Amino acid sequence: MKKTKMTLCGIAAALLAVALVACGTGAPAARQADDLVSVLATGEWFAMDDQGAPDFGSSTAEMTEIEIGGVEAFHIAGEVTDTFQWGFAGFGIHPDAATVEMLRVTEAISFMVRGDGQRYSIQFQTSDVRDYGFFWVLFDTEADEAVRITIPMRNFMQPGWASPVGRLRQDRVTGLQWQTHESWRPGPFELSIWDVRLYVPAGTAIPEVAAAVAPVDYAY
Repeated sequence: MKKTKMTLCGIAAALLAVALVACGTGAPAARQADDLVSVLATGEWFAMDDQGAPDFGSSTAEMTEIEIGGVEAFHIAGEVTDTFQWGFAGFGIHPDAATVEMLRVTEAISFMVRGDGQRYSIQFQTSDVRDYGFFWVLFDTEADEAVRITIPMRNFMQPGWASPVGRLRQDRVTGLQWQTHESWRPGPFELSIWDVRLYVPAGTAIPEVAAAVAPVDYAY
């Protein structure tokens, strides 16, 4: 599995505004362009499925590294079965120490995705969740179309069946993963993810920053 390098990028100066709820007022507070910078989420990528204990399913997932538009991406393909009642497969990142530190102050996450037209979830694993009811957001893909998805951290919630642990504690994040969704199980799937970015307040001390600084050409 490959460990990626963390770099620092400035947010494009125009058109960046995130609606944040002002504490105690309920009024939206605009997040200005120069308030945030983005860093690449880094760590060890892994594939997962429901084979083995405790699920003993038969879903499959094969992860490979590919290039999309000259950029390194992680691709996964396989098949979800219903041998295990809640069959699943997916892949994710075990964050390195630098990313764990950045996650404590992250305000939004974004990633590039090219999918197969099916629904998936992005999930934050945390050490206080014991029943696999991790904090998630669902998203839909367009077949063979590359898009950027950006999600404020406040949007991540536990599923309704989970034992609630309160809000997402970003200082307890142990992993980030993309997983198949039950709405189309069973069946084949194919998904590529790349350029996973964390948006943190400007002025945050960035560990292991690369020398090059470059603007990004998108906003959220």
